[in-house]
Amino acid sequence: MLNLKNFEKEIVPVILKRGEQYFRNGNVTSIEEEGNGVWSAEVEGSETYTVEVTIKSNDKISDYFCDCPHEGGICKHVVAVLFTLQNEIVKANGKPVINTKKDVFETLLKSVTHNDYQKFVQQYAQKNKNFKTEFELFFADKDNRIDVAKKYSELVNKLIKKYSTGGYIDYRSSFGLSREIDKLLAIGQGYIAKNNFRDAFALFKAVLKPMIEVITYCDDSDGNIGDSIDSAVELLQIIISAMAAAISIKEEVFEFLQNELENKDYFDYGDFGYSLFSIFQSLAVQLDKGAIFLSFTNAQIARLTGQYDDYRKEFYKKGIIVFLQQTGKAAEAEKLLEQNMDIVEVRMEVMNKVIEKKDYHAAKKIIAEGIKIAGSKSHAGTVDQWKKELLRIANLENDITAIRNYTKYFAFDQGVSAEYYEKWKKTFTPVEWKQTIEKYIAEMIQKVTGEWERSKSKNKFWQAPPYPPLLQSLGPVYILEKFWDGLLILVQQANNLNTTLEYHQYLVKDYSSALLAIYIPALEEYGVKANSRGEYADLVSKMKRIIKDIPEGKKDVLAVAKHLRERFSVKPRRPAMIEELDEILK
Repeated sequence: MLNLKNFEKEIVPVILKRGEQYFRNGNVTSIEEEGNGVWSAEVEGSETYTVEVTIKSNDKISDYFCDCPHEGGICKHVVAVLFTLQNEIVKANGKPVINTKKDVFETLLKSVTHNDYQKFVQQYAQKNKNFKTEFELFFADKDNRIDVAKKYSELVNKLIKKYSTGGYIDYRSSFGLSREIDKLLAIGQGYIAKNNFRDAFALFKAVLKPMIEVITYCDDSDGNIGDSIDSAVELLQIIISAMAAAISIKEEVFEFLQNELENKDYFDYGDFGYSLFSIFQSLAVQLDKGAIFLSFTNAQIARLTGQYDDYRKEFYKKGIIVFLQQTGKAAEAEKLLEQNMDIVEVRMEVMNKVIEKKDYHAAKKIIAEGIKIAGSKSHAGTVDQWKKELLRIANLENDITAIRNYTKYFAFDQGVSAEYYEKWKKTFTPVEWKQTIEKYIAEMIQKVTGEWERSKSKNKFWQAPPYPPLLQSLGPVYILEKFWDGLLILVQQANNLNTTLEYHQYLVKDYSSALLAIYIPALEEYGVKANSRGEYADLVSKMKRIIKDIPEGKKDVLAVAKHLRERFSVKPRRPAMIEELDEILK
């Protein structure tokens, strides 16, 4: 998380530089605190952009937003505002000295009369319909003639229309819409705090249905709309979990969900349907709606006949089993468990019951069948899940051979897992381990070398590396065993800048000279091939790291930087490279 005191360290240099320039040039034309650490500002650029920054305790920057078209992280306008806040707040020991409008506004609030308030509200409401709507919604609990559901529905539809262009909501607009919707949902939290669950539910419905429609046609690649829908579902969960919520409200929620869960969009565009179904199931237990719940769920299962519907069918079946267990129908639940052993979670539950009885032989038979089913479906992850259960049973039985078998498998299944490697190692005495790991290394060298040689002979046009590529498979092992000499040899054979830097931390203390012998020509080569500011900045960053960790190599690294600067000061010129190199040559 960014911090106002030192955010500069976390910002990309080029964005930081431009944002600081905007700050020094006075492009931040207005800034004020809206409350709760939220600062709103306007920044002049090619247009006037609105920026919001939220600052929590200890100067932590918890959120920021700018309505400019910049994509991919923080923009220069936000950085300009951060510099403004840093300059005025942090340097004033946490006491803002910005001449904000907030102080003036609060003074006016205290000085105007009741009649002044009413006159202003009447006049402003005539000019601004949105204000009128928001005013009525804020005080809806004081007049039961106000149709809260209708008002919020109109408000949400206006927001969707505002951010739509030609019936489409693009990436940038989806971000803006989600922020507006999140503000509305925060009002719902306020309703709940006042035990006003009816208006909170009305707000939820007004948000959920149109936003589910929006997500089917907008660019939500960053997940903002999805997050807003998740927040709406969380609001509903709070409503139905509240002890103070009336039964009539929960009845309405149950009926609403029964209708809405027919819409497959809730499932096709996220996990919203699964979350809402869990709420529906919980309400069925609370309200004793077992017959309706089971009838609905079984009907949904019957309709799921598509090629890709298995996951949802299994989800519903598991929901029925849990419901039966929750409502004391153990015999029916047990029968369904036996009928649905092809579902991983169901088989897992049965297996756990058998393990509780210490019938490990039966448990292993259940797992073996599970592995067979998963294998037939090409579900490698599920196969591994079952093998981890076999490892659990091996530990319960203290079966050392099986423990070694499975810990070794998981130690090298996907890369090298330090956790399982250590578990494998602990099953041996020090003498046994020395022989075991040496044997493993010898076998791995033989295997990789053989594959390398076969590939060379089969494909004469393949540009084979000069040495067998052992670093990927043996590097992590050498690190875990602290075999630094062996690791250095493999790094030298790879002879690659990024690869060497990957293992730099393990070798720099004892082999700095050997690393420099790789770095100096590699930095030169990288500099010649680099062709973008990002790569130039990366080059300088690597140089700085090497100088910091190997001070005796500073002269050689700077010589490379100087040579590259001289080379690209003339044709072909690379002014961006010169700027970046000057950072280190200074």
